[in-house]
Amino acid sequence: MIPLEYLLRDEVRLEPAAGDAWRLICESPLTVLTVNSAAARLLESARRGITVSALSTAGNMDEERVFAFCERLRSLGILDVRRASVDPGFAPRVTVIVPTRDRATELDECLGALGRLDYPRDRAEVIVVDDGSDDPGAVARTVARHGRRLIVNHQNRGPSYSRNRAAREATGEILAFIDSDCVAGPSWLRELTPYFSWARVGAVGGRTVGYFDESNLDRYEEAASPLDMGKHLVVEAQGPSTFYVPTCNLLVRRSTYEEMGGLREDLLVGEDVDLCWRLRGGGAYLVYAPEGVVRHKHRAHLMAMLRRRAEYGTSEAPLHALHRDKRKRFAVAPAPLATVALLSVALLLRDPRLLGASAVPSLWDGARRSSRLRRAGITMPVRTVWTSTLRGHLSALYFVYFHLVRYYLGPLAAAGLFAPGARWLGAAAVLYAAGVDYGTRRPRMSYPVYLGFYVAEHMAYQTGVIEGCVKAGTFRSYLPTVRSHV
Repeated sequence: MIPLEYLLRDEVRLEPAAGDAWRLICESPLTVLTVNSAAARLLESARRGITVSALSTAGNMDEERVFAFCERLRSLGILDVRRASVDPGFAPRVTVIVPTRDRATELDECLGALGRLDYPRDRAEVIVVDDGSDDPGAVARTVARHGRRLIVNHQNRGPSYSRNRAAREATGEILAFIDSDCVAGPSWLRELTPYFSWARVGAVGGRTVGYFDESNLDRYEEAASPLDMGKHLVVEAQGPSTFYVPTCNLLVRRSTYEEMGGLREDLLVGEDVDLCWRLRGGGAYLVYAPEGVVRHKHRAHLMAMLRRRAEYGTSEAPLHALHRDKRKRFAVAPAPLATVALLSVALLLRDPRLLGASAVPSLWDGARRSSRLRRAGITMPVRTVWTSTLRGHLSALYFVYFHLVRYYLGPLAAAGLFAPGARWLGAAAVLYAAGVDYGTRRPRMSYPVYLGFYVAEHMAYQTGVIEGCVKAGTFRSYLPTVRSHV
């Protein structure tokens, strides 16, 4: 059973076309798709939501084919998705694994929250691994107070070794990883385990949000934490995407984990990325569900946060060496690419004539879209067509400029010492990418304060990326792949 339910978006309308064909028309994002009458009837039945199982029965198709079809429509903005109801008696046995080192206070709150989970107590066990604490007695007393099992590493071996060791002694069919500086919500397991009713699901991650809520750094982490994977459900299998879920909030089917050999213990950073990519490469599905929330106690001081971001960056080169198919990928449409190129060259050359010329590709693109809709006999407000066109070009500009900020801001600043145009391009990239993120994420702080954190974070990350590349002796992880998209 695939526990997903799809809904036809309110913005989508169906119109009859020639013969047996129907058109699916969505104004935001602007999408026109032709389907046969049978598919149109099935999709219309999804106005209030319909499960994959129901669609499979109605269309006399295999559930996996239905899922692939629905996901394609979701990628085009036609459908939304949510978890479907499953048998309330479905409660696989879970082993919660908590690695820790000298965090007795944080561990106490973590274990207290696990003790309040609304999951059958006889279907869950908790194993704490003390990874070479300087004060093992404090950890042992905390674990004993909560009545949980303790495994002790007499020297520090790292979180991957600790998780693997606990997994070998676990009794659950599902391994649930959480960090000792995280606090799980009461419905954590109940909301994530239903996805395992789908046999091809190998791992499920929930949402990780910030614990603290006082300082500007807290509010920045609330909006921009790399551990928070967002508000939308994601299902990924084999393929080139780099999607993963962090191990501070990750459930893995034990049989899948054992088949993969667990976490790589030689990776000090990025081991969760590697695990998710290997899992997907082996044919299992990785699910990210925005429910199943845990609250993470991020580093409370700016320099500690920046050091951690730099450590994350050092993982890119080793991960690329292990997974050559996972590249930075850009889907490029000719007209938006021309807009980005002309604008960037205008900034580099500080040429206002090129700046004006950068509007030409979007004007051509909007006229082309309007013409195609007229020829197809589709009525669409002019404003809708031009708004969609502008949004597409601005989105392309964001993705390229975010990439510049993420990986090239330091080199651009250095080049700006000799070529003033590089300073213009770098400043434009920062202000635009940060402005889009600020407007989208809506952090509870002023834009200038957000901008300061934003620049500091990305500079720290790319410093780590460069350090990792130097140690690996290659900068191949920097090379993007451009995919033609029209």
